[in-house]
Amino acid sequence: MNRKINILSLILGGLLFSWFCYAQETSDALFESRRNQVKFLNLSGTVKSYDGEPIPKAIVLIPEIGKSTETEKGGTFEMRAIPPGKYHLEVFATGFMDFISDHFKLDKNRLTFNITLMKKLSREIVVTATRTPKLYAEVPVKTEIITSREIDQKQATQLAESLSLTTGVRVENNCQNCNFTQVRINGMEGKYSQILVDNSPIFSSMIGVYGLEQIPSEMLNRIEVVKGGGSALYGGNAVAGVINVLTKEPMSNGSTMRLHQEFNHGKPYTDMGFRSSLVSTDGNTKAFLFANYKRRDPVDLNEDDISEIGRLRGTNFGLNVYNYFPGLNGKVKLGFFKIAEDRRGGDLFGLPPHEAHIAEWINSDLLNLSLDWNHYLTKRFYYNVSISHVHAERDSYYGSDQDLNAYGSTKNPVTFLNLQTNYQKGSHLISAGVQYKSEKIEDKALGYGREIKDEYNELGFFLQDDFKLSKKISFLAGLRLSKHTLIQNALVTPRMSFLLNPTKNISWRTTFSTGYRAPQVFDEDLHITQVGGEGMIIENSPDLKEEKSYSLTTGIDFGKEIGKNLIQFSIEGFTTLLTNAFILDEKEYSAAEKAMVFQRINGSNAKVYGLSTDFGLRFNPYFSFTAGLTIQKSRLDEPEPDFNSRDFFRTPNSYGYARLNYENKKVFDIDLSLEYTGKMKIPHFAGYIEEDRLETGPTFWVINAKMKKQFHFSQSSQVGIFIGAYNLLDSYQKDLDKGFARDSGYVYGPARPRSFFTGFEFSF
Repeated sequence: MNRKINILSLILGGLLFSWFCYAQETSDALFESRRNQVKFLNLSGTVKSYDGEPIPKAIVLIPEIGKSTETEKGGTFEMRAIPPGKYHLEVFATGFMDFISDHFKLDKNRLTFNITLMKKLSREIVVTATRTPKLYAEVPVKTEIITSREIDQKQATQLAESLSLTTGVRVENNCQNCNFTQVRINGMEGKYSQILVDNSPIFSSMIGVYGLEQIPSEMLNRIEVVKGGGSALYGGNAVAGVINVLTKEPMSNGSTMRLHQEFNHGKPYTDMGFRSSLVSTDGNTKAFLFANYKRRDPVDLNEDDISEIGRLRGTNFGLNVYNYFPGLNGKVKLGFFKIAEDRRGGDLFGLPPHEAHIAEWINSDLLNLSLDWNHYLTKRFYYNVSISHVHAERDSYYGSDQDLNAYGSTKNPVTFLNLQTNYQKGSHLISAGVQYKSEKIEDKALGYGREIKDEYNELGFFLQDDFKLSKKISFLAGLRLSKHTLIQNALVTPRMSFLLNPTKNISWRTTFSTGYRAPQVFDEDLHITQVGGEGMIIENSPDLKEEKSYSLTTGIDFGKEIGKNLIQFSIEGFTTLLTNAFILDEKEYSAAEKAMVFQRINGSNAKVYGLSTDFGLRFNPYFSFTAGLTIQKSRLDEPEPDFNSRDFFRTPNSYGYARLNYENKKVFDIDLSLEYTGKMKIPHFAGYIEEDRLETGPTFWVINAKMKKQFHFSQSSQVGIFIGAYNLLDSYQKDLDKGFARDSGYVYGPARPRSFFTGFEFSF
């Protein structure tokens, strides 16, 4: 019986084994057949930061199948052999908010994604406030950051436009003929601010007249604005604040071409730009090249045959080369840029300037050469040596009534040397350095027998201790000893700052600083304003003493991440006391030069004080809203002599902005902004009007709009087409002077009337 059971078991076992083998063979064949039928797909893309920089080593994950990869140096990634289906992407990178995409259907050969990551709150690196790279959250001095992405969203073509929509900062037009601009920080004139290019104060007296419009957007990587005194680190003129223009160090290979075509009352303004980045395979050698060309036709807004917006022709180009030496742990940067510009306002543009009824003509040529060396000797000790030289010159004509003598020429070379050492000792970062700046001015108007020939030298030593008392409390103490050739005694300018982080989301910053301005030639001295068909010249009093300043700022920043949303709010109070404030006093009329002569003298003390507030909200990946408002007073202790006014001229008591941005690469980007300028007092000199008088300008509301659509041709090439309008409501000065007797300095409010623009950016 048992034998029969064993035989039956063997037969059944054999049948089961045969069936299993057959089933397995059939399953394998079926799987192979299906595998041959299924077409596995690929997807790729790029991961960049909000300001357009590629993010390497970001993790890209498809959770549905557990497949992941890491981005390359250029921020690119690729995933292969993915079966068709419905998926979503998740992206993670250190210092950035996590990204989760919408679900998508993968059913074609390749999908391309362009992913933008938001930096986590307060993770920005800033250098201007302390002259050392630090996280903004750890810097005791508040710093406004204008990124390359924001510059692009504003559709800015040069530095002056890039500074718009920044709380406490105003860019104004000061001439109806040639449209020279200056920037005000917290209501103080442009000459109270220090403008830097890559940490070097090369904006001299002459460059400051037109330089804000001569620095093209192709040159800009980011802009840092520090409001309040910065003389402890940067020397004279950094009374109201510091604007640091930082050029681009490339992270990946790529090029961009840009065309911006604008129309002002039917007159064209063409701005073309090119920039290119090159990075070696090992990443140690990099180069950044940029070029820009602009052409603007003159615009007559009040039909008197004289331009309100002058003719402009400009060409700019430059090159930065970086090389990192791993063996030395050092990096060198070599840079140069050249700016050539021809600018003219007035009438009869087809004739030479001296044949026009009125003309302001400036032909500028500027060449900058720079060398920068950074060397880490140890992890705790490093130093920087830099030298920058600018050779600036121009030919000019400021005249009327076909005056052949009104031609002039100016040369203005500037050299800046800097040596800085930094040592980390526990919680202390100690910085010490020496700086030397040399500036020469040679301004000639031979027909009038007028010549300015001056040389200014400034030597400064600074010492700074930036230390953390605890995780929540930081101090910064700085001191500068300066000797200027026009100031008899050496000056000591201290600065102290305090940072308290009571919670993760709240920061309280307070800074006390001192500063000074030497009695040298300033920007407006080299710009001869036409009033009543004659010139207005400014000269310094022989007894002019330096101005000194004492500033205090304090404010609270709040920021919180809520899911994918960001909310930020800040409020800051500021006050500055000026002693021996510079004012202008009308002295005499020069028949030989056909000009009124104004003398800069020391007036009484002056006070500037006010309150600034910012609000920002980014909700979901697409929408963001920002707004800022400044309310202030700028007053002399005693009235100035010509109009018996204590108010600072051209300084509104309130100004601000609001901005709404929608960004969706799959559809389009929309940027809407509102700029508000309150009432201000403006001097109006006789010529077109019968006698001098002090005017009060109206309130201005300027609305700007832009729409941009991106088209992707491949992983590395795309084109963006944009269209928009400035000043949609045409909120512009209504009482412009007319005729050849006008006061060309009587111009205020928005820099341009309603205008429309379009263009494209092609990246490859």
